This record gives sequence, structure tokens and C-alpha cells, in this order.
Amino acid sequence: MRRLSARALVIGFAALGTLAQPVAVGRAVAAESSRDVVLVGTVPDPDLIALGVMLAAAQPDTDFLLDSARPESIIKPFFDRLRPTTITPVGAFPDGSVKRWGVADSVVKPTVADPVAFAWALYPKAERAVIAPRSPAPELLQAACLAGAARVPLFVLREGDDPLKGLKELLAARGVKEATTVGAARDACKKLEGVRVTELADATAAAAAHRKELLRAGKIDTLVLANPVDAKKHAALAPWVAVKRRAALLLTGAEGKDAGTVVNAALKEKDTARADVLIVVADTNAIPLVKRANPAAGKDEQIDVEPWIPETDDLITLSAGRLFHADRAIVPLLLARSRLLEKASGPPKILIASNPGDGLPLLETFSRNTGRELQNAGWKVTGRYGKTELTAKELREALPEQDAFLWEGHYRTLIDQFEMPKWTEPLRPSLIFLQSCLALNPDESALLFDRGAAAVVGTPNRTYSGSGGALTLAFFDSLAYDGRNAGSSMRHAKNFLLCYMDLKAKRLGDGAKMSGANKRAAWTFTIWGDPAMKTPKPVAPADAMPALACEVVKDRVTLTLPEKRYPPTEVAPYKAEMWPGGRLAGLFTTDEESRLLAPLAFAEVSLPNAKDGFTPRLSTKVPSRNWVFRWDARRRVGYILAVPREKDEGKIEFRVHWDADTPR
Repeated sequence: MRRLSARALVIGFAALGTLAQPVAVGRAVAAESSRDVVLVGTVPDPDLIALGVMLAAAQPDTDFLLDSARPESIIKPFFDRLRPTTITPVGAFPDGSVKRWGVADSVVKPTVADPVAFAWALYPKAERAVIAPRSPAPELLQAACLAGAARVPLFVLREGDDPLKGLKELLAARGVKEATTVGAARDACKKLEGVRVTELADATAAAAAHRKELLRAGKIDTLVLANPVDAKKHAALAPWVAVKRRAALLLTGAEGKDAGTVVNAALKEKDTARADVLIVVADTNAIPLVKRANPAAGKDEQIDVEPWIPETDDLITLSAGRLFHADRAIVPLLLARSRLLEKASGPPKILIASNPGDGLPLLETFSRNTGRELQNAGWKVTGRYGKTELTAKELREALPEQDAFLWEGHYRTLIDQFEMPKWTEPLRPSLIFLQSCLALNPDESALLFDRGAAAVVGTPNRTYSGSGGALTLAFFDSLAYDGRNAGSSMRHAKNFLLCYMDLKAKRLGDGAKMSGANKRAAWTFTIWGDPAMKTPKPVAPADAMPALACEVVKDRVTLTLPEKRYPPTEVAPYKAEMWPGGRLAGLFTTDEESRLLAPLAFAEVSLPNAKDGFTPRLSTKVPSRNWVFRWDARRRVGYILAVPREKDEGKIEFRVHWDADTPR
């Protein structure tokens, strides 16, 4: 989690001019090892919104959770792992809450029935406040983000004849001298005495003030997207996520079908043009997937794609994930589980189950190398490959002890033959990667989230095992060797496939087959969970083999190929000998006995001399048919994919030339 800089404590609103006094919060920010929890019961959504942003700003390391109708299976397992120091219940709860949560009486503080009183108690002194209407929803949501970013208390107008009930006392007790009203709150505050009132006309004005507030602490890296009127009410948690991640809040229309337009517009705006991460706080009904023509010939004429994915062959530019569940209480748990996963002790543990039904030799070739790569990076790998090496009983017993699980094979084997939906054992906070056709669906993913998973990765479409296996290998390599989070690793893997599609076209021309399969995989593999999630940091073993490396010095990029490759992986008719840190895809040559997969070198590079108005062009002694380079101008990041020749053993050097962009 990002910490606010000292500069961020000196806050102000664009509409108010510069305000120089820092905000005093209720207590010091907790240490990163904090195990304090605020658990919210039944409260009105406007109060939930206010409580969420005020707690996130005042006590950013305190877990903010919602009570569930299924506490024994949802809340208790998390508390068993977290072992909270304190739990503060806020709102209304059924009788016997302590017993329901499975914690000692001494851990649970007295219940605070009034969420407004609790939230404002976090700010004993405050010179400023934000006042928001209960509706329309966009005004409330953007006002909440503004208050959270500015680290000032938020007051939401009360229901009934006195919308300002209690506000005068709250302001006077804290010495508030300035109040910013948003939209429909303006009229109610006309007669507010003793404070200077500044009006923001609507949600758009509040969003602009929020972004200016964020920019005081640096560029805006993250976007949060929500539908303000979604039926599942996930939008009530969107401002809390935005404050936790120092993100700008984007809102769709009522049907959510304009999500792609909203995101693309944000990436063209000055304040948010450099955003790197997109967190969607909505299910696929509130912000639906879009239908596109299937780029790979097959059973389906159309496929389902997240609306912010480019419609062309352009690179994937955002690191993205969705937070949602039919039980809204699981949404904040996903962020809390992600934190526990990253802080887990010992090497990350993964169970890989590949090709258990047999018949997918290319996929198994990839999977075995994924296991090798993770083990070389310091992960503890349990690999089960092929039909004879895995039973449902073994998988069921092993799964709860893993930090990650990779399934590569037919989905129906996992669902029908192994009957995974019937399993109920709690899981560690973990990453579940289902590399199968049609594996990512809300109902079955919900069962994994119920059991404790932090994220589920897969595709809602059919996929070919080769392109899926190549993407999976690239994803886990990026996660393990480069230390990227899940969202960045997925973007890295998607762009690897798009580069590979270009390389195939270069080498094979019209004879290139299955290029559409690579595009389909790049378009449709998705993270449901926190894209910023990281696995525990591994420690490479003493006998680890050196991995492929990339170095950028001024205008020279060098790929250093390891001296040694892994021993051959043979799953007839395929054979592979890859470098540690390398890549594999479906490019192979054929001899009399096997299909030899070509080892590939792939690197994501940031070029220090990048500047607006210029595009890098690379040159090298390697023949052009053996490499491709793609440039993401918005992020100023490039991707190099090469097929090294025998004479290229050791290093491949590229020179960077900067060409002025041609005016359009």
C-alpha cells in the first residue's frame, strides 16, 4: 500500500485555493503489521461509504470488513489466519456476534451502533470537511473520494426533515472552519453558520477536485471503475478502494455499457493519462463484458471480452482486475486476503496439475517448464503431470496448503470428474489460475472465493491449450523472476502473445496458423481479484540457474542469454530446451522423432530517454525475421521478442533510435 508523503498532508481543494493546515487524525497510522479490524454490520449505504473513506484515510492499515450472513464460513476462517489484535464492530449485528466470528471476547471492543459517530471520532481536530448529498449516487461517491484523498471528515446529509442533524455539533467540536458542499447538498447548507462554504456544482466538479488533490502527492497511477447504481451495491465500496489505492474514480452510466468509452476517455485526459492500474468494483452484470468476433476459427462466432481491451492488435496497456461477489462482504476480504498472501512466511507454495485427462502434450510441455521456472526462482512446487499422476483425493487434500494453484487441462475434468464444486475445505489466501476453456464464470469462482481464495484467473471463453499454456508460463515467469504483481504479470503475458503473433507473421507470412488463438487468449484471460496482489517473495536456491536478463544503458538494450538451458522436456511428440527466464510458444521445427519447440527471449523494457513526440526504433545484427519490437507510447514501455540463433549464444544487442512522430 502506498503511504502518503508529508506533502500530501498539506491539502486543499481546487475550488478553495491552497489550504495550508494539516489534518489531525484520531491516532497515529498503525505499523504495517497492524492486525486491527473494523467490522461493519448493518448500516445504510451512505454511512458505509463515509465510514469507509474516513477510516481508509485516518487508519490506512486497519482492515475494513463487512459482516456476512455466513460468518462461520466467510469471516471466521479469515480471522483464524489473521489473529486480529482488536475487532471494533460498527453498526447493527445479530446476537452472539463474538461466537459467530470465532474470536476471544477480549479481542472484540464494545459495539459502536452509530457509524457516523465512530467515523467522526477518527478526526478529533479538522479545519475542513466535505458535505455530500445522499443522492444522486455519483455526487455522493465522488464527494467521498474527495474527502478521503484530502483526509478530512465527510458528512452525508441525513434523511428526514433535518438533513443537517448533528452537523453543527460535529463541526464545532473539531474546530472546522471550511466546508465544501457537493451538488445537491448545496441548498441544505445555505444557512450553515460559522464556517466558510465553497460549492462544487456536481459530480464532475467533485471528481476534478479529487484528482487535483491526488496530484499533490504525485501522478495518478490507479483508476477505480464502478457503476453508481449497480444492483449488487458494489459501488458503495468503490470510494473506499479508491482511497486505499490513491485512485481516481470513474463512473459508468446506469447500464454499464459505456465502460470502455469511460476508461479510454480517462486515458486521454491529462490528469489520468499515465494511469497503470484499473480496478473494477462491479460484477459482469453491472459492467458487462462486450461481444467481439472470435479471432480464432472454432465453435463460437463471438467471444466475451472486458470492454477496456483494445479492439485492434494494439498492446494491452492496463493492469486490470475485478472485485465482486454475490456476497458483498467478500469484496473487502479480497484486499485483506491479498495482504495476507504477500506477507506469508516461507517460500510460496504452488500445486500444478496439468493434463490430468491426458491428450494435451503441448500443454503439458509448457506446464512442466512453468514448474521448473518457479522452482528455479525459489518456489516450492508440487507438480502433477499427465493422467496417472493425480487423483481427486490428492488434489483435494493438497489444495488448502497452497499459496497458488495452477490447473491446466480440461475444465470438465476438474468440475465433473474431480467434483471440485463440492469441496468445502478452507483455502489459504491464494491465487487460483484455471487455464481451461470456459473456466472463469461467476458461480464456480464464487465457491473458490467463499473458501478463501484471493484471486481467480482464467477465461470465460474457449481457448487452445498451446496459447493458454504459453500465456501461463509468461505470467508465472513475470511473477517469480521480475517481482511484478498479478495484474502487471498478466499484462506482460498478454503482450507476449501479441508480440508472438507479430513474430509468427514475420516468419511465416500467410502460412502462419493459429494467430487468432494468441489474440483470443491475450484478449480474454482475466483476473478476478486485486490486480496489485503479490505472492510471497521467493529466495532463489543456492543451485539456481542464472536466468535470462535484460539491461538498458542509454540507447543500448542487451539481452543476456544464460549459458545453460534446462534438461530437455519431452512429452511426445514435443520437445523443449528453454533457458531459465525464457519463453516458449507454438513455434517449432520437426525432425524424424519430435517437434522441437524454439526457445524464445522476451523482455519488457523501460527506455530512459523516452519523450513525447518520438517513437523508438531498434536495430540489431540479428535478422529481422527473428525478432519484433512493440512500443507502448502511453506507458513508455517496449517489448522485445526474439528467436536467438545458435550464433547468438551469449548476448543480443539492440541500438535504440528515436524517430519523430509523423503528425496525423
